[in-house]
Amino acid sequence: MKHYHCEALILAPASAVYDAITTPTGLRGWWTATCEVGTGVGARSTFRFGQTHNVMEVESLRPHLEVRWRCLEQHHHAPNQLTRTDEWAGTSLIFRLIPESASSTLLKFEHLGLTPQLECYDICNRGWNHFLATNLKSYAETGKGTPYVEPTT
Repeated sequence: MKHYHCEALILAPASAVYDAITTPTGLRGWWTATCEVGTGVGARSTFRFGQTHNVMEVESLRPHLEVRWRCLEQHHHAPNQLTRTDEWAGTSLIFRLIPESASSTLLKFEHLGLTPQLECYDICNRGWNHFLATNLKSYAETGKGTPYVEPTT
């Protein structure tokens, strides 16, 4: 079964990309400013996007090479678009970092279980493409990303 995957060449060392996906500062810098990040294998993190949230557990960490998360819980708030709000629950996310040189890293990301058969696939496909290929890349290369930020009222 085909699942979501993305590759991006990031002009930053693997250590910078690894920090961006494993530290509170990094994750708040490119994915969502509204999150609580646990560090270490077995730790849980909650990522919020307005009324949408995901709870992830760190399954494994291989410094500067690979990070694996498992989605334990999800509520995807998309009224009039989705009837299922928890399709990520039970899926796995894998960030593989392949150093191309001392100053560039190939990111190979897979979201196992996020398949075209899921109702949320198109929304999530667009979201991952934006957050990984644009935001994570920019954050790792320049220190500046454009993460999701709660709208002000």
